[in-house]
Amino acid sequence: MNKMYFCAAAIVVLPFIHPFGDVRGKGSPAPLSEVHPLIERACQNCHSERTTWPLYSYLPLASWAIEKDVAEAREHLNFSHWDQYSLDDKRDLLARIGTVVRNHEMPLPRYVLLHPEARLSDEEIQTIYDWTREQRRGLRGPVK
Repeated sequence: MNKMYFCAAAIVVLPFIHPFGDVRGKGSPAPLSEVHPLIERACQNCHSERTTWPLYSYLPLASWAIEKDVAEAREHLNFSHWDQYSLDDKRDLLARIGTVVRNHEMPLPRYVLLHPEARLSDEEIQTIYDWTREQRRGLRGPVK
């Protein structure tokens, strides 16, 4: 009987525990500025405050794993705050974006498994890589 009460209490309480902070509370309906549409499609769900939370993300334990991934992704890069990054940070981030996408490190394979729309073709990967190079050149400013 005690196990049954414990399980019932856990089912009620666990959805309200967020060990990685209020990741869901940070939302932004504004479109991402200065970001390629492919990056919006494949990256914004974790790397911005425009996250669409799927139904399974509300399940205890699954929600913790997803919130942890999103919190860590936003720590590395948050497109919702792109205009707040310095020019040096933007250049560095663009270089890293190009590298991790070109090396198939992003989007994460486990993410693409549940979100096939985030899968990038070889042509799309090259497009993102070229775009990041072009953006970095633009951030250098005019040659004197």
